[in-house]
Amino acid sequence: MEDDAAYDLIKEDLLIAEDEVIISRYLKPMIVNGDSWPDHFIVDAKLFNKNPNKVFDSESPSFVIVKPRTEACGKTDGCESGCWRIMARDKLIKSEETGKILGFKKILKFCLKRKPREYKRSWVMEEYRLTKNFNWKQDHVICKIRFMFEAEISFLLTKHFYTTSESDLGDELLPSYGYSSNTQEEDESYLVTIVTSEGNYWPSYVTNDVYCLHPVDLVDPQDPMFHDYGTCIFANGTCGETDKCDGGYWKILHPDELITGKVNGFKKVFKFYETERQRYVWEGEYVKVTWTIEEYRLSEKVKEDKVLCVIKLTRDS
Repeated sequence: MEDDAAYDLIKEDLLIAEDEVIISRYLKPMIVNGDSWPDHFIVDAKLFNKNPNKVFDSESPSFVIVKPRTEACGKTDGCESGCWRIMARDKLIKSEETGKILGFKKILKFCLKRKPREYKRSWVMEEYRLTKNFNWKQDHVICKIRFMFEAEISFLLTKHFYTTSESDLGDELLPSYGYSSNTQEEDESYLVTIVTSEGNYWPSYVTNDVYCLHPVDLVDPQDPMFHDYGTCIFANGTCGETDKCDGGYWKILHPDELITGKVNGFKKVFKFYETERQRYVWEGEYVKVTWTIEEYRLSEKVKEDKVLCVIKLTRDS
């Protein structure tokens, strides 16, 4: 009973704790100092291959220690009934006192292959990990898992995407979603992101296979946030127009457009041509869509290999 009471106190602390506290008070001591895992914490290396409906209590948040955390975990793992998909990519977690980077946080959602039309709640995972400093074990992460209403998820994402930082970017996170419209100022923001994304700031989920992958391998077309804003994918270099993937190929739609301002760079637009036109679900109806990627890169030669791709879809009339 004493163990239960101690765990309840830890769980209550974690539920109301800021991201910085979860990393500095729990994750870092366990990995760096070798402290024991909190009693009753689930240790599950196969978490990303399980249906949370069969593992967790929908009325009680769960905290899971994942070890090892492999590079393949996340978007591509799953089970017969569905899989976890990234809905908010890495956000930098910094110490308010020192300003040092403590780690990263991302948010994932479990997407059912067959979701009832009136399903109002979803399983959401907040994943915390450390930086690579001092050879810390990147494969150990803490996951907070909850069964949340859509309104709760929207509030969680709002907190994740926006901060009160006064940095040049207006926030201190690596964006997952793009912007709702294209203006000169917004195009500049993508370039500034590349400029400031050095070292640990450059996301760990960089992929150099953007133009070798089908769009549905990069994003979740069922995600309403994606429909509104698109998703940012970071890459080291670009593959160009000749690479092909299963089901189609990417081709340049609009060549380099010069962007000038505080930061100078270029914007290029690609379109995905499907071998066989597929239909996708949009507001409960099957429709045809057009996939595009807006690719941003700097004019500075030293950073030409870093590009930011914003993948979007539009509904065909």
